[in-house]
Amino acid sequence: MRLPLSRRARYFAVIVSVALCARGAEAQAPANRFWASLGGGFGHSGPSNSTGLDQFTGPSADIAVGVTMTSRGLVGIEVAGWRRSTPIGSSRSTFVSLTLIGYPFGSVLDNLYLQGGLGFGNASFPTQQLTTTPSRMNVTGPSLQVGVGYDFPIACPLWITPFFQSYGTFGGRRFTGAPLPAGDHESANAVLFHAGLLLRFARPGAPECRSRGAALGG
Repeated sequence: MRLPLSRRARYFAVIVSVALCARGAEAQAPANRFWASLGGGFGHSGPSNSTGLDQFTGPSADIAVGVTMTSRGLVGIEVAGWRRSTPIGSSRSTFVSLTLIGYPFGSVLDNLYLQGGLGFGNASFPTQQLTTTPSRMNVTGPSLQVGVGYDFPIACPLWITPFFQSYGTFGGRRFTGAPLPAGDHESANAVLFHAGLLLRFARPGAPECRSRGAALGG
């Protein structure tokens, strides 16, 4: 069945419009909508306690990927990992978080971000604080992430980012009494504090790569 000329013209116009819209959307992706980062540094990790015993410093790594909600807000999945061979055994921790990154300030602090997230942590630590002989503490539980960093532009849309992050599981059993010294405590939770450098791929706003729009309250 042949369509009337006017209807065929309308269909052709619709097809052209859809094609143009699709091309426009393609031109925006992925730089305007997606971000990713990869980095490493050093971390301090171990069982959560008041003395820092059985906690050690070692290399850490961080990888994240997500989407851009606004020119000043990012959401994504972030994985941080740490490992160290200690005198009493191997020690490791891994945290996976749903993370939110916000750039609330303007002026010279335009690229300073604050970060928070929720997820879970998995860790295995040797410990000799709770027993007279070395033993091992295995931890798996919900975790909280807090972080801060600053993006320095190097080649749009790439940034070099010094960062600091703190992770900790919660809900683990609290230990007190012998063999812990008086006044000390430890819990069946894991902590990780790590700092380093990230290489971030992110285009906060188009067409200006470095423009994040108005700051909060600005």
